[in-house]
Amino acid sequence: MEAGTLSRQDQAVSEVLGVVMLLAMVVSMMGGTFMFLTPFVAEFQDNSSWSNANGMAERLDGRLELVGSASEGTGIKTTIPAATSSLSTLINVEIWTVSADLTSDERIEVEYLNGSAFSILAYNESAASVSIWTPTGSQITNFTPSHNKVIIEHDLNVYNLYIVSIFDANGLKLHTHAKIVISGLRIVTDYQGGQNEIAVINDARYDRTDSIHWDVIEKPDIDIDELIDGTMRASLRLRDVRIIGAAPSGRVVELDLMSNGPITLFSGDAWHFRFTFDSTLDDAISPQLTEGWLTDYNLNLAAGTNSEYRGLSPWQRASGSDGFTIDGGESKIDLEIDLHRVEVRT
Repeated sequence: MEAGTLSRQDQAVSEVLGVVMLLAMVVSMMGGTFMFLTPFVAEFQDNSSWSNANGMAERLDGRLELVGSASEGTGIKTTIPAATSSLSTLINVEIWTVSADLTSDERIEVEYLNGSAFSILAYNESAASVSIWTPTGSQITNFTPSHNKVIIEHDLNVYNLYIVSIFDANGLKLHTHAKIVISGLRIVTDYQGGQNEIAVINDARYDRTDSIHWDVIEKPDIDIDELIDGTMRASLRLRDVRIIGAAPSGRVVELDLMSNGPITLFSGDAWHFRFTFDSTLDDAISPQLTEGWLTDYNLNLAAGTNSEYRGLSPWQRASGSDGFTIDGGESKIDLEIDLHRVEVRT
């Protein structure tokens, strides 16, 4: 009897030890599996956060495009999921200048001298008045036609946006010159050991990870093609976006997007078209865009077929440092340039 009792006790102890050892083995295996999978889980979470941030950028871009083309005072309310990202503004990160003559009988150059003066040079001496428009005021000045530069002084705020229009003595518009300073939005996403940033500026998109130089993901929207009659057509849409109030925060961001009214800078025949671009977002942005814009021109230049090339080309120096034009600036083109202005209220 005693021997049988001891045997049953020993058997019970063995069962307990077996269960404990089994549990220890399961825990060890789970711990090892977790350690093995942790890098993959972290990478999956990073990819998910990056994908969500790109989706957020695409939704914002689509809504901004919709509102920007609407009439002044038109807006929409939108909700953007931002579980792993934050939204902020990028102030005055691009500077564009655009200019063109509106008649083949005159060639005019407008030069910004300082915050209170412009110079105007009309090669055929037909310019007789100038209108300077800004969002906060405007000024019209008459002057005597001259073959020399005419200095026009003003007291307007021309820091962010101005449009200079030149007229002849009969009120016919001869030339338009404009400067546009553009702001945009930045989406910041934290991930394992670093940070990703997406900039939505104008109709373009830029990307940066861990403070490395920004890369161009989508270039500004410049469309160039040739019409049936051989005329080159160019269209450019510029978009300025500014956050009014505090930067939005939270897992779900509610935004009011409001249009300040689109502005048509050019619509129709133009000569001596010229534009310049400068980015303060990163020193690498302007060279990347310049290289992309002049790729076809440089290929034709290297092949010796540049005389047959039609499209975007440097205004003067081949580097593009003086700006860009189409067909060397000497041909008539069909030019469409619009400016969209959007306010983001939180």
